[in-house]
Amino acid sequence: METRTIVIITIIISSLTTLFGVLGIIFADINLFILAIIILIITLIPAIKYFDDINEFFRKRNGKIVDDERTKYIESKSSIMSFATVIGVCLYATVGIFTLRNTYPEYINLAYPFLIIFVIGLAANMISTAYYKRKYSD
Repeated sequence: METRTIVIITIIISSLTTLFGVLGIIFADINLFILAIIILIITLIPAIKYFDDINEFFRKRNGKIVDDERTKYIESKSSIMSFATVIGVCLYATVGIFTLRNTYPEYINLAYPFLIIFVIGLAANMISTAYYKRKYSD
């Protein structure tokens, strides 16, 4: 299949997933949200299979390379900093809310999502670090 066709199909399916997800949120309909998740899961299979073709298509515009090693380096540095900022804010917000639990007991339920985001973020970081160490190490 031609790369352009694959990209067009991927964009259409991604748009449908976004549309169903947003409509599910607007109408508070869990069925639309579940439909969006199912479409997303179905979309992952060809997206993973044709990842290199899709990536190469979006790296070039009108024959000119838009995304090179410099751009990837800058994006990786900024993503590390933004990830660390989010994790730090979650950690300090959790500690702050737990510290003030006797003064403001109504906010204690707010600390749990921050704690969950912190734990998931650390787990994602550990898993991706282990994966890339295994993939790129000697």
